[in-house]
Amino acid sequence: MKVSNSQYANALYEAAKEKSQSEIDEIVANFVKVLAKNNQVKNAESIIKKFIEIWNKKEGIVEAEVTTARKLESHQVHKVESFVKEKYNAKNVELKNIIDKNVKGGIIVKVGDEVMDGSIGKQLQNLKKLLTN
Repeated sequence: MKVSNSQYANALYEAAKEKSQSEIDEIVANFVKVLAKNNQVKNAESIIKKFIEIWNKKEGIVEAEVTTARKLESHQVHKVESFVKEKYNAKNVELKNIIDKNVKGGIIVKVGDEVMDGSIGKQLQNLKKLLTN
């Protein structure tokens, strides 16, 4: 019977939840041995990615990618975190601030497949579309 990457990731989550760091270290070491025994080490990256998705979902963690022209200041980070927490009913938010000089102003927030574009460029594009229709 072939075990899917999702099944490996679920098994790892179930084994690791509510455990101490030392217990998790031992679980991961044993997990790697199982992958090696089953010739699945080549799938480790995919399994880890799926594990992180499962862990974040079950633990109420949302990863958000925020693109701005400049690094966000701490009060701005807190505002974005609060917005994402409320919108996605999250316990915690892991925010990654990407600096893009092509963004003239405003903010672009990406959570999963959803993109909320509040950039100046997007607003001007929408205004242009309104005026030309």
